[in-house]
Amino acid sequence: MLKRFRQIFNPVPDKLTPVTVRVDDSPGWGSLTNHPHDYDPASVQEIYADALEAWRKNPIAWRTIAITTDFIVGDRLAISSPNKLLDRFIKSFWNHPKNNMTQRLDTMSEELARAGDLFVLLFRNPLDGMSYIRFVTKDRIEKIECAPNDWETELVYHETQDTGPARQWLHLDHPLSNAQDAIMLHYSINRPMGALLGESDLVTQLPWLLRYSRMLEDRVRLNWAMRAFLWIVTVPGSRVKEKQEQYRTAPEPGSILVKDDSEQWEANAPKLNAYEARWDMQAVRAMIDAGSGYPPHWRGDAGDISLATAQAMSGPTERHLRRRQLYFVWMVEDILYHAYNRSYAIGRSRKLTSDNYADLFKVSLPEISRFDNESLSLAGMNTASAFSFLSPIIAQYPPTYAKFMIQTIFKFMGEPVTEDVIAQMLDEIYKNPPPPPTPAQTPTPGAGGQ
Repeated sequence: MLKRFRQIFNPVPDKLTPVTVRVDDSPGWGSLTNHPHDYDPASVQEIYADALEAWRKNPIAWRTIAITTDFIVGDRLAISSPNKLLDRFIKSFWNHPKNNMTQRLDTMSEELARAGDLFVLLFRNPLDGMSYIRFVTKDRIEKIECAPNDWETELVYHETQDTGPARQWLHLDHPLSNAQDAIMLHYSINRPMGALLGESDLVTQLPWLLRYSRMLEDRVRLNWAMRAFLWIVTVPGSRVKEKQEQYRTAPEPGSILVKDDSEQWEANAPKLNAYEARWDMQAVRAMIDAGSGYPPHWRGDAGDISLATAQAMSGPTERHLRRRQLYFVWMVEDILYHAYNRSYAIGRSRKLTSDNYADLFKVSLPEISRFDNESLSLAGMNTASAFSFLSPIIAQYPPTYAKFMIQTIFKFMGEPVTEDVIAQMLDEIYKNPPPPPTPAQTPTPGAGGQ
């Protein structure tokens, strides 16, 4: 497939290609590590090379990856920690000249989406315990060793070298990893159950990008050919040879010809019926958009889409991007966590009191959608109105009825609470009931924000 991409994106300018397109749709399934859902190493190399070539040469493929990074990383992805020691380490790691994580986040997101896997190296400085981050591309990983009884526990990665045997990198789960100056971490997206490697966001688009590129190239060349046309000159039979000799060289553009009534000139050019090709190309673009998960107007093809349709089409895409963003944040947290523990392993840091990332890290993320702020604001005002209406009168009702009221309100707010919290709320209300509101101060339920 890589050869076909190179032929398309670097075409021979002096030859017209046929309209019929042949694309290899064979799955090429094999085994990477005796797991049935892994590609064989040759297929892994081919798919990675195809995705990289498409990203470099095809605007749609490039835009698909760029949109993902624009939403996931955005303009202000930042991580800190309430733990002062960990927070100081994060700042040192993040801003170290050899790491410069602010500039690396874009590249990490692009490679993860383009390759489906990210292989991260952490080189530890034995003097101060600081780790320096580097990467190995997916096409250089030729083998992954796992625990004999657990294929999800990866232990050793084999990296192809230009000369000599493959280099081995140990994972943190390997018993000898703490003694190594460098270890490797592996992160995947779009990974089938039972496989060790993920798949690119472009993998389902590649055959259709290939078809679309070939079709578009054919249309450009055929439209170029339309500029070539023939003059057909009709003359009496007795003057055919005379006129053939006279018009052996076609007239120059802009020249003036004077003829008598016995000559008739007609220009014939190819008829492409280009309007009919529109629907075929639109169908292929629809397959590409389905593979990317992004609406067509996100890549600049507005078509006949209205504002309401565009907003409705953005819903599933934003959910997908939010899910990818959460995974990317977890990946960065995991790298920071292991980098800190690598420092602790040689006595350069103190042991963390928790292994829960939610307790260790505070993350500031870019918003996936900025159109729902007004709705959230209105919901907040209605919620405040409901609380102000409920709190003064809840003590006037029996406990069972009051409990039901609280459960119902929190249920429809989308924030269910436990029985213990409700019991504590009722206990505090009955012990210190708030003063009843005056009629002028009592808000109307549901009127908040009006």
